[in-house]
Amino acid sequence: MNLYKELQDKLNEHNPIDVDELILDELFEGVTQFTEQNKKDLEKYSNLVHLSLNGFGLESLKNFPKLPSLQVLEIRQNLLTGNDFKLIAELYPQLYKLKVGENPISSSDVFKPLAGSNIKKIELVDTGVSEKKDYRDTLFSFLKNVEIIDNQTREGDDASSTVYEDYEDEEGDNEGSGDEEIEGDDDDNEDVEEDDDEDLS
Repeated sequence: MNLYKELQDKLNEHNPIDVDELILDELFEGVTQFTEQNKKDLEKYSNLVHLSLNGFGLESLKNFPKLPSLQVLEIRQNLLTGNDFKLIAELYPQLYKLKVGENPISSSDVFKPLAGSNIKKIELVDTGVSEKKDYRDTLFSFLKNVEIIDNQTREGDDASSTVYEDYEDEEGDNEGSGDEEIEGDDDDNEDVEEDDDEDLS
């Protein structure tokens, strides 16, 4: 399957190098892992700063694209255990924010490979880890560069306050370069459910 062609068809014709934000939430379902061809297709979006793959059904990060400029990665509502999260640090050296909530992640140890990364914010609500007492303290203890976990700072302050929202907005402005943003809308999702049951793998 040619993922690049599928994206051109579903998200309107575009030049991938002009795209800095790609929101594919639930655009494809039942995708347990990417293929080598999927990897190559996504790597055409070489200037991406934000990639969202929520609700795909992913079970692993195998064949995830290498995107050196990526700053925000969303892989929520999948079937990831986190056992291969070390790939995140290798593939995305500039990553600033990681959202992995609603995945079957049961051990905080899977985040240890991210200890030396540049990640500042992690969201992991509704995972096995987030149900444990003092899980933030555990993660902060070895993720020295992380500043915010599930909207709470290392000092225990609420990071959803205006101050932190302004800070995030500023970061968001820095992330974008005025380039094209591509995302699927509700109509696209309905069409996918009706017309495209093909598995990427």
